[in-house]
Amino acid sequence: MAKKKAARRKVESSSVVSRIQSGLKRMQRDAETVLSRARKEAVRLSHEQKRTLDRVVSEARRLRSDFEKSAKRTSKDLESRSKRLLSRLEKEVEKRIEPVVSRLVGPSRQEVQNLARRVHHLEQLVKQQSHPETPTASTQSSLFPPDTDAPSAGE
Repeated sequence: MAKKKAARRKVESSSVVSRIQSGLKRMQRDAETVLSRARKEAVRLSHEQKRTLDRVVSEARRLRSDFEKSAKRTSKDLESRSKRLLSRLEKEVEKRIEPVVSRLVGPSRQEVQNLARRVHHLEQLVKQQSHPETPTASTQSSLFPPDTDAPSAGE
């Protein structure tokens, strides 16, 4: 009987061991399956992250290009505005300075000619008055030639 019990225990222990072994094999297969899924998921996530990163980098490049174009456009606009402002300022300064400069330069040709006529006319009047005859009313009214204006009281 002892032999039967030992044989039985041996059969029972071998069945327990085989059950444990089969359970371990099943657990190993399940672990390998889970590990395989985890690897696949990690690769998938890695690809998605790479695509996302590529999209972000692409968007950053596009924004940089847009910013550079905008900066160039703004620079050109400011340059043209400053040129227009400078041109207007030069015209305004020239307009305001021209009368002052013309007064500083001297009389115009016409003013000199008018003065020469007046001096000539006054010389003739002085010659006439140096003679003993008395001046007539027509001589006094013609102190200034008809083409020039008589000087005002302040001249």
